[in-house]
Order: sequence, then C-alpha cells, then structure tokens
Amino acid sequence: MSITFRPLDMSDMPRLAAWLMAPHVRQFYQPAPITLDEVTAEYAPMIGERTPTICHIAYAGEPFAYVQSYRNRAYPDWAALIEAHDGISLDLFIGDQAFLHRGFGRALILAYLREVALAHFAGETRAYIAPACANTTALRCSQSAGFRPLRELIEDGVPTLLLAREMTAPLLVGPRWAGSTS
Repeated sequence: MSITFRPLDMSDMPRLAAWLMAPHVRQFYQPAPITLDEVTAEYAPMIGERTPTICHIAYAGEPFAYVQSYRNRAYPDWAALIEAHDGISLDLFIGDQAFLHRGFGRALILAYLREVALAHFAGETRAYIAPACANTTALRCSQSAGFRPLRELIEDGVPTLLLAREMTAPLLVGPRWAGSTS
C-alpha cells in the first residue's frame, strides 16, 4: 500500500481536532483537551508555508495521519534543547485508530522523508524525532525506520528520547513493512 501526502489546509481542521482529541493521540501528543477553535488558531498559520514548519496529511487510501517537519535552526530554542542545530525534526501522529499497529507508522516516516523532506529541505542530511520515553510504540516505530537513540532530554517536563537518522541512508519501505506491528 502506498502512502501519499498533501499539504494541510483549512478543510482539515475538524479532522485534525477530532484526531487530537482521540485517546491514543492525547496520551502522548496532545495531553490537554483542545477545541476546534484552538486547533485552527494553532495550525492555520502553518498552512501555505508561512512558517518554517511544513504540515501534511498522510493518506493510505484515506487520510490517517498528520506529520510536520522543520529545520532545527529555524527554532533556536528547540535546537538548543536537542543540542542539534543541523538537520530537520519530524513530529507526527496516526490519527485514525484503524491504522495503528499495522506498520503504517514506519511506512509513513520513510515515505515522508523520501517524498517530502529530502526535496523540501535540500542539503539537510540528518532527521531527528523525539518521542516521549514512555511512548514505546513510537520508539519502536522510529527505530524500525532507521532512527537511532542519541540522548534523553526533558521536553515540557516529559522525559523524551532524541533519535536521529541519516537521510542519505536508504529510505525504502522494504518487505518488513508488510507484516510489521510498528
């Protein structure tokens, strides 16, 4: 199954709000309740590349996930926190619960790096991702996509593990994806 991406737009706000309120997303990505108006206020400014962050909805026949990325140096506080001024960072979640634990996370990360990030962030050679240490599913998924642990840090009071991946390494989904549980 192929995964495609399209830029976030205003029509996505209700879906994004519903995803952000889903228990599996609230657990690690959006701990505080959030309203549609708050989602719109937070995410609408990133539509149309008006900020250094690019945002996409991922599709596998239907929309199932949100992913955003940015150059670390565009956010100096973040770059200082992770002690990495090079490369890009990814933030993502699978919003549609039907796509959990079926290999879509790994496939999403690899396809996004290959199809979106490499072209948009030309010249960057490293990608970072920082799941909460308690989010063992995201940690396994990231590692199965070639990310390797660098160091622990505290982000907004939450113990987090920073992982990195060379974007020059092969970005193929490969046969593991078909039966993966990541």
